[in-house]
Amino acid sequence: NEDFVVTEDMLEVEQEAVVYLETVGQGTNRVNPVPVSQKMGKDYYDDAVFIGSKSLAGLADYGYVDSENMLLSDSIKLSNINTVIISENDVQNTIADAVISKQAKKVYIMIGLYELNNIDSTDLFSGLEKFIDSVNENDSDVEIYLMSVLPVPADIEATVANNVDIDAYNSLLLKFADKVQVNYLEINTSLKGNDGKLPSSAAEINGIRLKKEVYEIISDYILSHVAEG
Repeated sequence: NEDFVVTEDMLEVEQEAVVYLETVGQGTNRVNPVPVSQKMGKDYYDDAVFIGSKSLAGLADYGYVDSENMLLSDSIKLSNINTVIISENDVQNTIADAVISKQAKKVYIMIGLYELNNIDSTDLFSGLEKFIDSVNENDSDVEIYLMSVLPVPADIEATVANNVDIDAYNSLLLKFADKVQVNYLEINTSLKGNDGKLPSSAAEINGIRLKKEVYEIISDYILSHVAEG
């Protein structure tokens, strides 16, 4: 989306499922990772917003999700998700305010790929928890989905991220999702080859941008893993 700009100088600053009873929303049983459900139609995305890594940009580029519903930049990190300002159609907002202004009913978040060297931090997800609280305070019925970081091809592990570290991060993300009672999507596993890495044939030259058929897999996964509500 050419109208979407992120700046930071404008503010000061399928795994083993876990089941538990929740007390928010309508009090349904939440299962993580979200299990297979009846596949939704494309209009499911009409009130869904995607936040985080540009690795998701192909969902809009190939027509699965409207570009207006994508708030993506590799500048968005766990540590600044509450402080970065987005400029969209000449309107400047925090990400939380942008989500609210779009009247989103589903929020999908994928961040963390560029912060794996910090996974031992005790406050790794503190900023993300604050962001979730901000969204829920405005509308407690919003369904929030934390998406696992996707695997990467073997040839970029040394420069971008190691798949072992990605797996470790995703395990922590699952536990965090359970803690704050939001949904977790384990898309990572569905894209791995037998070696536990993203097949090189699935990625474009930079290893992060994926090919069209992979975005179709991701979209189908999202549409067929919808939490009961």
